Amino acid sequence: MPRIIIDCPATGEAVPTGHRTQDFDLAAVIEPRSFRCPVCHEVHTWRGADARIEEGVAHAAAHGASPH
Repeated sequence: MPRIIIDCPATGEAVPTGHRTQDFDLAAVIEPRSFRCPVCHEVHTWRGADARIEEGVAHAAAHGASPH
């Protein structure tokens, strides 16, 4: 299942939020959610407008390929 990712505000690196989705409207996430960043180890808050679906996994799934 594809991960929801954001760009770390400290490093700019794409990081997973700890959430996964199959068919989820990110625009519906209007209440802030938070997680501890695996890159900079700070707590980041995000909303749907800040996030995206991990493309490598989503692209592979859409084309019937395994992401691993």
